[in-house]
Amino acid sequence: MIYQVMADSNEITKENVIKWLRVFESEILPMRKKLGDYYDGKNEISKQGAVKGRPNYSINVNMAKYIVDVATGYAFGVPVTYDTKDENTKTILEKLQYINKNNNVSEVDFQQGGDMATFGVSYQLIMAREGDEPLEDRVIYRRLDPLKTFYVTDNTVLENPLCAVYYHTYIENKAEKAKVYVYDSTDLYIFDGAMGNYTLLSQEPHNMGYIPIIQSLNNDDAFGDFQCVTDLLDSLSLAISNNTDNLQSIANAILAVSGGRLTEEQKQEINKSKIAQLPVGATMEWIIKNISPEAERMQIDNLLKFLFQISQVPDLTDDAFGGNQSGVAMRYKIWGLDQLWVTKTTKYKKSIFQRLKILLYLLQYRFKSNVELLDNIDVSFTRNLPQDNSEVYTMVNALKGVISDRTLLANIPLVEDVDKELEELDTQAQKNADLYGFSNNDSLKQQEEDEDGSKQ
Repeated sequence: MIYQVMADSNEITKENVIKWLRVFESEILPMRKKLGDYYDGKNEISKQGAVKGRPNYSINVNMAKYIVDVATGYAFGVPVTYDTKDENTKTILEKLQYINKNNNVSEVDFQQGGDMATFGVSYQLIMAREGDEPLEDRVIYRRLDPLKTFYVTDNTVLENPLCAVYYHTYIENKAEKAKVYVYDSTDLYIFDGAMGNYTLLSQEPHNMGYIPIIQSLNNDDAFGDFQCVTDLLDSLSLAISNNTDNLQSIANAILAVSGGRLTEEQKQEINKSKIAQLPVGATMEWIIKNISPEAERMQIDNLLKFLFQISQVPDLTDDAFGGNQSGVAMRYKIWGLDQLWVTKTTKYKKSIFQRLKILLYLLQYRFKSNVELLDNIDVSFTRNLPQDNSEVYTMVNALKGVISDRTLLANIPLVEDVDKELEELDTQAQKNADLYGFSNNDSLKQQEEDEDGSKQ
């Protein structure tokens, strides 16, 4: 799937920007709008025309939203954690985490995960607003709408990023105009006007060191999580709609009278009293469409089965997710979701490191290269699963003395700051030693040795 524009020329000019916008709006935007409509439950349900006056329901079964929400919650529902074992990097990491906290980074990451799952791609802008506060208080993360944002690459085989484009439209004097922001690795270009008649308003350095708009892919093909099952989604909505039509048709069945004729007064009396006094030899019966509830149920079940299988998102109503099921049974059911998790987190980890590179450039930590600093920072994702803490604690107790305390603490849900917890353990151990007199005995022994030395 095309998700970025390839440039013929690397120059950022009015003519090239117009060309890139036209390619985006004609070749990329239609699919993104379609996927957005599916997530919003606004996709069209194609049905053949019904006879006038007969039921013709269009019920959108929004399984696209279900797929996106489950996959995103599983991958990004637990905040990403950062850690380092390098003492020289701890101070830097603390400042980076301070910036993350100021920007509610877990929410930003969750938004990015949702866009990745829906559109196959997401965008976030890293910028520093002007002000007198310290730089770390002025850094801002912002989600950018994939319907208004795209990357431009050069036309080499490597497809190196050339710039990122974000635009929004507005109305002026009853005419639609657009403001276009183009970021390359050094400058921000701002264009304004109508399509085909833009004016370059300004070109200024953004001082971010890199293209400050980060593009995150959901997978190598930039496919959304439900993009490969849109036909199944359509079929499921159509099956539910037709099934509802059939049920409504039974409720509105036609009453046929044979062997006689009813007057309007007789019809009204029958409707009122629910008793039909028919002429001799006349009969009445309902005419309804022959339907097979079993066949309709089987069709819907098959559609759902294929939907869950191909999208790799499990059916959470399955018995395997009951509280009395084994962990093995649950793991088997979410094996496909785990594959999604691996792909999503691997791709998004690149975006996180790109965000850290931009922050390191802003903070001017250049006594070591950014690459070396990033090598010292561990970024970890955690699957958002129901936790049985008793199993975790049993595992920790069993492995104590086999692996390091740091590793064990990092796997305990209650521990948020591993380094702080290690310090608390050291303090607790010292207090316990004082409580039992170990420290006093050592002091007394040292005092006796000093006295012996003075006598000699």
